[in-house]
Amino acid sequence: MSARKQVFSIAPNIQYAVLALMVALFFISVNVLFRPIFPIDETRYVSVAWEMWLDNNWLVPHINGATYDHKPPFMFWLFSSIWALFGTSETVTRMVVPGFSLINLYLVSKLAQKVYPDSPQAKWLSPLILISFLGWFLYSGMIMFDLMLTVFIQLAVISVWKFAQTDRIFWARLSGVFLGLGMLTKGPVVFVYFIPFITLVRLWHPSPSRINKAFFKAIVQSVFIAIAVILAWAIPAAIAGGAEYAKAIFWGQSAGRIQDSFAHARPIYWYVMLLPALLFPWFFLTGFWRSRPWLGGERSDTFCLALFVIVVAIFSCFSGKQIHYLFPVFPFAAIWVANRLSPEKFTTEPAVIAMLVFVAIAILSSPLWVEKVFRSAQITEVYQSWALLPVAFMALLLWKRPLPFERLALNLGALMLSLSALLASLSPILNNLYDVTDIGRHIHQLQARGASVSFVGKYHNTFGYAGRLEAPLILIPGSKEQRDAFLSTEPGYTVWIQRKKTDPLAEYAVYMTPFRGKWLFIMDNQMLEKILQENQTNNLVVAEDS
Repeated sequence: MSARKQVFSIAPNIQYAVLALMVALFFISVNVLFRPIFPIDETRYVSVAWEMWLDNNWLVPHINGATYDHKPPFMFWLFSSIWALFGTSETVTRMVVPGFSLINLYLVSKLAQKVYPDSPQAKWLSPLILISFLGWFLYSGMIMFDLMLTVFIQLAVISVWKFAQTDRIFWARLSGVFLGLGMLTKGPVVFVYFIPFITLVRLWHPSPSRINKAFFKAIVQSVFIAIAVILAWAIPAAIAGGAEYAKAIFWGQSAGRIQDSFAHARPIYWYVMLLPALLFPWFFLTGFWRSRPWLGGERSDTFCLALFVIVVAIFSCFSGKQIHYLFPVFPFAAIWVANRLSPEKFTTEPAVIAMLVFVAIAILSSPLWVEKVFRSAQITEVYQSWALLPVAFMALLLWKRPLPFERLALNLGALMLSLSALLASLSPILNNLYDVTDIGRHIHQLQARGASVSFVGKYHNTFGYAGRLEAPLILIPGSKEQRDAFLSTEPGYTVWIQRKKTDPLAEYAVYMTPFRGKWLFIMDNQMLEKILQENQTNNLVVAEDS
């Protein structure tokens, strides 16, 4: 046997962990190098952090000069701290949250050791399973709260597990600290994941007969510590932010999610409908079904599945739903899959081949469809050389001779790296349509000259960090009468967004660019008001950054 094959045969499980790390690093690098910070969520979060750093106000987050009550401050603190040390470089900024994605891969392996202490396969394979879930994979390079929250959920769960094993109260109290950090990241939603975990204690506790009042008293201590951590910030912030801000942070982000009027309202079946896509490709892999993971089973299997189902059911009952709300429970699904799989059952997967064919054709045929899909893009170039990656993986998967690595690893690696190639290939178009850096710089230049800059409609602070703005944009009232009155009397410039590029606006704009499938213009106020009055019949839309 060759030395190369010996390496892989000695430690086959290490392939999975190494591949998970390589795939995560590759996809994060593609995100940082080939796409911009996406509006509206990513740009909003970094802009809130920018205002915190600029004003040195670490207590109450602000958005365009107003208090921002939608999220607690931990991620904004993190950005501000990193900027204080390394400067406000976009590259540094974009590495912060994806770093938590890498931490999650390590933690899911440690958690798998707790859930299945006698299964080395679960330990080594669970990171690869987790990163292979399509929903998790696509978000692993983004600036979002949920992968950060998942780190603290996993740390809290591991700490409680250690308390159950050792009876050392230190671990229960430490879990409270991690829960508190989770609350500082995304609020009381941490308990949607933690309470079901505790409720299922008889399914995961190493010695169920030892579960007693002392155990639950320790968990209560943990919860009180978590509440103390969040209150240490929330009470001073409520005092400093005022009554409306206090009401919002203490009530709006908990009860508000259950109300129909809250953002992101979806039907009750929405998550169940999306699960096959979020967990893609697993429902479509023949090797998964040949492994028959539903047969047999033990307490730990029931625990993982029950926790996943309970959390999905709870979030399904809430009106406000987003894909990423489920991510903190994905590690338990990954651990269950990792333990129940039979890797030797995997050969060349038809679903993976189909996806590689789709990606390769999509990249190579891009001249035929990109202008129709990205209609306002001025740049329609696609890096077609990235099609070589899925083509090369297809050749490997269809190769009948023995390979020096597992077919399971090859299938998953081929799929994820090819999806990364698709994202990289679209880089010119994505930067043309979604990069707000140049817009922010133009606004900054106008403000530096002493001019005021306004925005019509709902503004999400999209340009604050991109332009390193030192003054907020003026928000123009949305009604036509108020808008016209403002534009006709106030000096300065206005950011105006509409569906189509029209000649009068294009002729007189001080700046214009494609923006998220529409066109963005920066106009002198009086000139904009005059053009709007003369073009009442045109298909104009109220400028709205959403």
